[in-house]
Amino acid sequence: MDFRVEIYKKKGYISYGTTDADKIILRNSLVSIRINRAKDTQASEATIIAEYEKLPIAAFQGGNSGIIDNFARIEIWFDVVCQFSGIIKKYEYNEQDKTITLTCHDMFYRLLNVCDDEIKYGATTAADVISDLVRRVGLSFYRSGGTNYSISNLTIADGTVFMDVIQNFIETMHASVRCGKNGTIYLEEQYPPYIEGGGDANHFDWVYRDSVNNSSDTAGRDASLMKNILKITCSVKIKNQDYIAFDKFEDTSMTEYLNDEKWYDIIDNPLANTQEKRKAVAGWQFLDYWRNSTPLTILPTLGNKDIDIGQVVKLLRDNTVPGYYLVVGIDTEVDADNGYTNTLQLQGMKDKNKIYTLPKLLDSGLI
Repeated sequence: MDFRVEIYKKKGYISYGTTDADKIILRNSLVSIRINRAKDTQASEATIIAEYEKLPIAAFQGGNSGIIDNFARIEIWFDVVCQFSGIIKKYEYNEQDKTITLTCHDMFYRLLNVCDDEIKYGATTAADVISDLVRRVGLSFYRSGGTNYSISNLTIADGTVFMDVIQNFIETMHASVRCGKNGTIYLEEQYPPYIEGGGDANHFDWVYRDSVNNSSDTAGRDASLMKNILKITCSVKIKNQDYIAFDKFEDTSMTEYLNDEKWYDIIDNPLANTQEKRKAVAGWQFLDYWRNSTPLTILPTLGNKDIDIGQVVKLLRDNTVPGYYLVVGIDTEVDADNGYTNTLQLQGMKDKNKIYTLPKLLDSGLI
């Protein structure tokens, strides 16, 4: 397999150099590549170690004479499949080994910036606001899921983190946002369709088998972060008076699982201005609690350049029925000692439609 890193010279916030003179390809000088991607970690990170002699490195005191520099665009390719697209955030020299370590973040990092001016929207939709915010930071956008709805107006104050606004939207839309390997921002369903007990009637992307694809795996159940009663709040204005509207919901199936113990949390979402949206936020959160309660890690697997976050693995293990797991994390490593390996973080599948309808209304009101 052809492992290579392509680095492009800085040329402004959105653009970058594309001529042969503005680009360098690291292939033979590479020592190792590591990529860490996870569903619950907003910005993915890549670490590249390469021999730095004869590389066009920017002058230490600044300037624009070199190509390898902070905020230079970087892409990692395995054959013809892009595995990572982002920028160099930090680089360090090792004078003894004659190597340079590049620490890189994928393009999601731009959504963690704050807007430097007030942003106002008139009549529009939730998906269109997300699309506009993504494009404002110079990224491409693609929507494949999420329950869209209309909004009459919205004002975003300067100093607001772009992703904070998007996060509030996706909780009301049963949606999720991630950065693809190529740097595109995807608005997707929060969770793929799954029928409990449906076996192979469910979609799965890959089949992994003990002692064939992987060397070991660890599984368990973790209820430490589960909350079965949620109070969802939102500021509202009624007859020019400011109030806090709230709805309190319970996931009764989670209460049963927690042995009738009551674990309570209050979640504020400034966009959940109707009971329907507050129920959507509760369902979104309950599904996330269930999702995080069934972790499984495979250590390590044979490298697979096509596997991605959000895909489904059918796992065949000795002395148990096949399991279906959501891919929520991929740690990729390429080096001379171990070759090309993936470590996968998986989670047991749940029926999202059942969970979305489960929230039982316990109380409502204005504060």
